[in-house]
Amino acid sequence: MSATITPAQRIVIIRLWSQVCKDRSWKASDRDLRLAKFSELLGREIPSMDDIERIDECTKLMKSLKAMLGTDLNAARESDDQTINQARVIRSQILDNLIPCLELYIEDVRAYLTTIIESKNRYRQTDRPTRELTLMDLDARQLKHIQYTLAGRLNTLRNKKGETIHQMKTRAMVYCTCSECTKGRASHSVRASLPPTTIAA
Repeated sequence: MSATITPAQRIVIIRLWSQVCKDRSWKASDRDLRLAKFSELLGREIPSMDDIERIDECTKLMKSLKAMLGTDLNAARESDDQTINQARVIRSQILDNLIPCLELYIEDVRAYLTTIIESKNRYRQTDRPTRELTLMDLDARQLKHIQYTLAGRLNTLRNKKGETIHQMKTRAMVYCTCSECTKGRASHSVRASLPPTTIAA
């Protein structure tokens, strides 16, 4: 399973749950009731909130709780269709990680991306006669295909340039997950948590 929910996500979920309980006259402090309802909404047994997956399940749960409150017009539809959130996540990964790196090697990334999108998805003039296809037009399955294609081509361009993944991501100023960066962040996090007197010593 992917990483579990963050403390911030937990707070949002508990806040929504408290609102649902108030609306339905349920006891918000009833842990068994909360876990039973969360399990029902997620479609699998949740023994603890720590077992809720950070991306898909967290989003589905939040949307479901909002739908129960009637506070989000799109919540009900999105809670039943996980591909909507999956598409959003993949689209964000393409825009925030792949595109900045591609810009290091390709002059007009927008035109390059459009060419790939349209080569992978038939352009139906009857549906979109006045504009080119964009990432917003694609569903999760199509976006995943585009993501794999872009990642493969980026890897080829990076190797041709003779750069490591770390060098590329550093130049593109995007989040790097290489061992060097991961260890550096972990070391900084531990150091930041120590009392000043300990660091000085």
